[in-house]
Amino acid sequence: MTIDSGESDDNCVVEQEEVHGEIIKKQMILHAHEYSDLKTPPQPAVPIPTKIISKPTTIVTPNQITNEKATVDVTPAWFEPVKPVSPENIKFPANYDKSSTTVVRTYECLSTYRSMVKKATMIDFVAEPFLAQVDNTETLVVVLNELACQLGARLTFSDTDYKYNDSDYRTACGVSNLGSIHSLLASEGNFLTAKFNLHLNIDYTNTTRSPETLRNFVLSVISDMCLFAECDKDFIRVFSVKPASSAIVELGITTPQLHQTIIVADKVKEKLIKVSMAKTPSILSDRSKKPFTSLEDKSKKMLAPQFSGILEYLFPEEYEYRLEPALTFLQLQQSDFDPRYNRDYPHAEEDIRGGYPYYFPQGWYRHALKVDDKYRDDKAWLGMNNGPGEWAVAYHGTKSEAVKGIKDKGLLQNSLKTDAMKAEAQKQNPSIPDVKGIYVATHCDGGAANYTEPFTIKDASNKSKAYQVVFQCRVQPGKFTVHANPVRVGKAWRVFDEKAIRPYGLLLKSS
Repeated sequence: MTIDSGESDDNCVVEQEEVHGEIIKKQMILHAHEYSDLKTPPQPAVPIPTKIISKPTTIVTPNQITNEKATVDVTPAWFEPVKPVSPENIKFPANYDKSSTTVVRTYECLSTYRSMVKKATMIDFVAEPFLAQVDNTETLVVVLNELACQLGARLTFSDTDYKYNDSDYRTACGVSNLGSIHSLLASEGNFLTAKFNLHLNIDYTNTTRSPETLRNFVLSVISDMCLFAECDKDFIRVFSVKPASSAIVELGITTPQLHQTIIVADKVKEKLIKVSMAKTPSILSDRSKKPFTSLEDKSKKMLAPQFSGILEYLFPEEYEYRLEPALTFLQLQQSDFDPRYNRDYPHAEEDIRGGYPYYFPQGWYRHALKVDDKYRDDKAWLGMNNGPGEWAVAYHGTKSEAVKGIKDKGLLQNSLKTDAMKAEAQKQNPSIPDVKGIYVATHCDGGAANYTEPFTIKDASNKSKAYQVVFQCRVQPGKFTVHANPVRVGKAWRVFDEKAIRPYGLLLKSS
């Protein structure tokens, strides 16, 4: 049986029935354009791959290695962020407080953003001070940086112009963008990671003795688990390695759909249990290496499963997984923003979009997102004349059940947490799918703004200012039900299809 890589330039074909070590070696040979039928002996367990299956090698970046824990970032080959600016190339303002983590985070973020926009290697915050104002794009960038931090992620920037129609795939790889962030902010959204702790009989000190040995080990784990889980290797990430009686590897699986993540995770759990059951002390312990004492003993040993790769080192345990958010990066592109359509809303006006009332967000300033070329399917959704194919306008807050350190506050947050309108929605439309809804509001103040947390930032004036951010979205008619709760003003829409929400503006307000 063969698997076609789908990459004609590499002409990579591997034999799936062979042991994993042989797959890696044959693949390397095929990439050298030797296409004969080769019979190579099995390779040593946990080989160091140079190319994994049919895709470019995953990028593994060691973060911190200590005696207690080693952490890594695992990203797909397509992830090419703008490199941070070295502090030596930054001229900080006179009141720069390097002891403040928030201030340091702000200027690290802004220096990288300016290097992308200005294509500059030297960043001068004295000649060009950062001024926090609602109409300043840099203010929005800093607020998004704080939002990413609360999500347990890091804000990065890219020179590449990505579309939004594959945002779910990118988010499953741990790299979200403004096309899918609303799904992350939704209570128990689609992008949860199934995390396993694999107990391996390996030496922690030796495995983490250098960034290179750690990197090679993580690549091997991902390669093995890709075959074991039977899923795309971009959906498998290693987060950390910890010492135990040997070593614990924290590994996660995320697919673009939560139900598929659960299916894959359940399959992996079942396989791990089977491996553990097969590795019983009577068969695979050191005592089993003694001479055969009976015909039955010999038969058991001869029929015992042969394990390769990390499974050879797996301790037999009752393995479980937990579902939790595991976003690593929120990535911005310069092409995300379209200042031509930035505007403020001084008056409480009303219009029609997509057949539904559009209530202007009075008192807020909109930073427009450049979305006219981000979705390849159509252009009508962004119309402004209530024409065919036009989508309605609604607002989405930025408070998240996934946000660390935020406590539930009353009915509103609890309603989202429990999907309180689900039963009512099913009565309105019995044909809707049985999924967790995403809630948006017809009004900003009294609606989505109740689902925001203010972010406090300092600018060159050294004054602290608090800002709220709300997503201005288009929502596809027919993909939501209408409810009186849980908002104080207007209506709440329970959307049952995540792809039916498209942010097209970010609203800022100084609070």
